[in-house]
Amino acid sequence: TVQVQDEIEAHEKQNSDFNLVENALNKIGEPCKSILEAYYIQKKSMPEIADSFGYTNADNAKTQKYKCLVRLKKIFFAQYKNGE
Repeated sequence: TVQVQDEIEAHEKQNSDFNLVENALNKIGEPCKSILEAYYIQKKSMPEIADSFGYTNADNAKTQKYKCLVRLKKIFFAQYKNGE
């Protein structure tokens, strides 16, 4: 029963964190939201993303994805710290 309570709390924390990530994604703006979704959710390759978003090559798209990820983390941890 203590173990069950721990599992419930862990599940609720995971849901809360997921909601924070979703909120951060909604705040990040375009093209970052679409780039991150293309890579992490749709599992597109960097050359596909470069082509879709008009980058000259996969390296440029990868650099942009990295910048977007840094911005997403900033927004996520600001929310996390503020308890949103």
